Amino acid sequence: MSGVAALAARWVGGAGNGRVLARLVGVVALATLAPALAARSEAAALALQLSGPAQFEFAGYYAALWKGYYNEAGLDVEIRPSGAPGAAAVDPVHEVTDGHAQFGVGTAGLVVQAGQGMPLLLLAPIFQSSGAAVYYRTDGDFASPGALVKARVGRPSATDILDLELTTALRGDGIDPTEIRSVPLDPGQVATALADRRVDAAIGSAWTVPWRARARNLTLKSFNPADYRVEFYGDTLFTLARFARVDPEVVQRFRAATLKGWAYALDNPDEIASRLVSGFPPPPGITDAGGFARYQADIARRLTRYPEVQLGHSDPERWNRIETALAGVGALVRTTGPDSFVYDPAAEPLGTRWRDIIVVVAAALAAIAVAGLLLWRPRRRTASTTAAEPPSLQAAAAAAPVPPSISVPNPVDLNAMLFALEPSLRKRVPAPVDFRLSLLPELWPCHADGDAVAVLIGELVDVAADELNAGGLKASDALIVGTRNAAFDPASVGDFPGAHVGEFARVTVRDNGPGLSDEAFERIFDPDATQRPAVAAAAPEMVRLGGFARVESAVGIGTAVHLYFPRSTRSEPTVAPAAPTRRQKAGVSRAASSVRGR
Repeated sequence: MSGVAALAARWVGGAGNGRVLARLVGVVALATLAPALAARSEAAALALQLSGPAQFEFAGYYAALWKGYYNEAGLDVEIRPSGAPGAAAVDPVHEVTDGHAQFGVGTAGLVVQAGQGMPLLLLAPIFQSSGAAVYYRTDGDFASPGALVKARVGRPSATDILDLELTTALRGDGIDPTEIRSVPLDPGQVATALADRRVDAAIGSAWTVPWRARARNLTLKSFNPADYRVEFYGDTLFTLARFARVDPEVVQRFRAATLKGWAYALDNPDEIASRLVSGFPPPPGITDAGGFARYQADIARRLTRYPEVQLGHSDPERWNRIETALAGVGALVRTTGPDSFVYDPAAEPLGTRWRDIIVVVAAALAAIAVAGLLLWRPRRRTASTTAAEPPSLQAAAAAAPVPPSISVPNPVDLNAMLFALEPSLRKRVPAPVDFRLSLLPELWPCHADGDAVAVLIGELVDVAADELNAGGLKASDALIVGTRNAAFDPASVGDFPGAHVGEFARVTVRDNGPGLSDEAFERIFDPDATQRPAVAAAAPEMVRLGGFARVESAVGIGTAVHLYFPRSTRSEPTVAPAAPTRRQKAGVSRAASSVRGR
């Protein structure tokens, strides 16, 4: 006799006649539930393949394992690092597609592999930003893609996601990537190559480059390629699409437990960093393992944007822009659309708790039906379950410093304004100049006077068009009006005279005309001597709004005028910036903003 049958016999046999019905209902329900309960008791054995060694870049996965979140979800998980000392690097995509692991961690380059036909499903981007940056020494002046034309640029292989991000930024800034003097360079050697002056600048990762540079007493500056094209996601959890179809609940439970682990790791970085340091050898080339783990913990919090952004937040439109950008630089032959490779949490299967509740209710109803047929004593049973609503996605923003004397206008959507202005702006630009908008869809709302800004942008476009016309119009001439988000912390604000700590929406009017001479550049904000009166007029207007203006220019490359508008906040207090000097009032940033090479 089976265990369930034996239990049923004892249960019914011990009942009085008045309790037979109740016991019979329980027997039928128990018999119905037994297979489901047995299945739930068996933990699914799974493997997760990381893309690097055991370090804080992967802390959330280890936290989910160590704190028992995977086990609570009925999952038996093995985490496999890559790139251990003396061992060859392992490709997570190949491990997953070959069936050696069920889950992997990759970069936004997964989009390329999905476009090549690999049946990948991107479950959750852990990092909202990739951390890619172009690094250069402080004695250099390579603060934008245009400046790299005069530099020796260290670059990894053309298929590396870091190089693809650089290439999209160059294209987005109107620069032909073939004009760059490229030096083949392994990403792990960026700091060394810059210190040895083998290169003037190099694309690298925030996860390692600043730390390795600090170890060599080397001070670096950098710019973010995302400011000139689309912002790429960083490390992303993925699986096979067919695995998600066959066992969607395991995928849902693994994803949920992983995100719970990441929340714990970010809330308790010292604890998880200590366990990583004590339990694993340091990554290759790292001598101060503890310091490096704490450094990466800060990077992880910055790149996840936790807790302001929900962990694992994935925007299909942003994935679409990433795919389009990669197709634009030849990394993809065709685009397939994010619906084919991005996981939709809204379509997650019912969780195990709900599934078991439904099974219980169904079993009870079946038992009632059987009892009614046997004893002709029908009973009616009702049950209700209330599920708590998931926490809403919180939005938080630091208050941009605005002088208290300023009358702050209502928040403005600069993208909507520029989109409406496009027809009139286009008429101001002579043929054959290529005029286009390059708008960041996720642009922050900002404090600005819409009418005044419209006039400013129109005048900046006019003077840029005049500059192109004076240089002799060519088919390759381009004039781009773009928007980006920009943030300045106390560590970076010193590189930008006139800037102050805070978050800003930036509008840029960029041309690839003849550029400004040294004399013209020095007088750019002088209303009595400038070659571009619209630029000189923009400076005090930006100060009035609590923002600032910057100009970049290089002879033979072109000129870019950047206007920074304070990000709009609802309730945080405004703070007045320190009193600016005469030169800072103009917003000139010669040292860090000019793209002239030295």
